[in-house]
Amino acid sequence: MKLPAVLRRVASILNTTFNYLRTRRQRRLYQQWIEQADLPPEAIPQEPQEEVAKEIAPRIDKKRLRVYLLFMLLGAALVIVCGGLIILVVRSC
Repeated sequence: MKLPAVLRRVASILNTTFNYLRTRRQRRLYQQWIEQADLPPEAIPQEPQEEVAKEIAPRIDKKRLRVYLLFMLLGAALVIVCGGLIILVVRSC
């Protein structure tokens, strides 16, 4: 599989997992409320009241992303070289 397809699949799995955990927490919270308030079990909402909005991923310009990544790597390499030179100068003195 290609990387974008794998990333979409992973994002989908994570989104499903987080939604499940959130609804599970809500159900447990409702259950605690009912137990504390001595309400009938029918008082638990069957479906969450909020609708989950779908995320709309913006399109990414791959050329700009590559240039940005190149400059990030170049900057990191420059910082490492400057740090090495500073350490070399400090140790030689």
